[in-house]
Amino acid sequence: MIYKPFNFKNIDDFDKHINLSIPSYDTLMNIFSGVLLEYAQPETNVVDIGCSTGKFLSQLNQIAECNYFGIDKNDMNKHSNFKFVQGDLETELQEIKNISVIVSMFTLQFLGSKKRNRVLKIIKQKIDEGAIFLVAEKVYLNDPIIQTLIHRMHVQEKRSNFSDKDILDKDTQLSVSMFCKDEGNLIDEFKSLGTVCKIWQSYNFMGFVVKND
Repeated sequence: MIYKPFNFKNIDDFDKHINLSIPSYDTLMNIFSGVLLEYAQPETNVVDIGCSTGKFLSQLNQIAECNYFGIDKNDMNKHSNFKFVQGDLETELQEIKNISVIVSMFTLQFLGSKKRNRVLKIIKQKIDEGAIFLVAEKVYLNDPIIQTLIHRMHVQEKRSNFSDKDILDKDTQLSVSMFCKDEGNLIDEFKSLGTVCKIWQSYNFMGFVVKND
């Protein structure tokens, strides 16, 4: 049997689905938007890797003379107010120069370890050149008992919006396409890129700023 990965393109209203799946997702976007506004600079580029519908970039208060790019392998046809690049994020990110901010909202976790490491090497290069990295990931909490409790509470909340079958089917599909790290290893990984500051958490979803001081 070959297990098929979860396909977000099959979701009718992607943005609504994400809002219902990740508690306080709007708060994360507001926080990332505020940090981005502080660090984006004129005559530089802002890049959202795995931008999906482009909702995050489309709703930003933009800096004059700053260019905004969204990269995704799928064109979900809702992007506006930025340049959409359809293609492989590893290849396309390498090509964009003079970046002030890189955004990754629940994208890295869908890359296998080899590709993830290659992408992080590119991001490290961009950080060393002066970019900051805004990144959100789903993680496994370090304490297994707390992880189980938090996961159980999150499932209970999702049952308000999804059927048990939908939840189970999605979890099964994600198990072969989403590769989460535990909190300690994730932070160590980000520390190899620069200085790490956690700026958001909801259940076992976390958001960080990584920059080179």
